[in-house]
Amino acid sequence: MQREQGASLDFLRIRPSEPMLFVDKAEIARCVTYRQAVRLAWDMRRPRGMTMRTLAELCGMYPQHVSSYLHEDALMPSGAPRLNLPAEKINAFEAAVGNYAVSQYLNHLGRLTIMQEVIAAQRVA
Repeated sequence: MQREQGASLDFLRIRPSEPMLFVDKAEIARCVTYRQAVRLAWDMRRPRGMTMRTLAELCGMYPQHVSSYLHEDALMPSGAPRLNLPAEKINAFEAAVGNYAVSQYLNHLGRLTIMQEVIAAQRVA
């Protein structure tokens, strides 16, 4: 298994083809931090019974890191910061949980809609 490297999205071939969900804008707007958006995506995961260990295996991450990414508190009891979901794992994470909450949150932060991004790209090209 690939761990903490470029995980393959091949696992999608063995999952039932379910459409990815867009999360309600109000839910995204309630997320104040990136960690909250990642936790929202996890809370809305499909299948509901997926464990953190399964998520780690599907995304090629260490299970200990996944529990850190999904922990409610950004700081450990010692005061050290917890790990955040790395940017290069967002696609695999969203494919595994079945929703776009993290990407929607990042777009919300930039105040961009997907259509605005497409229009801007067309102007440059």
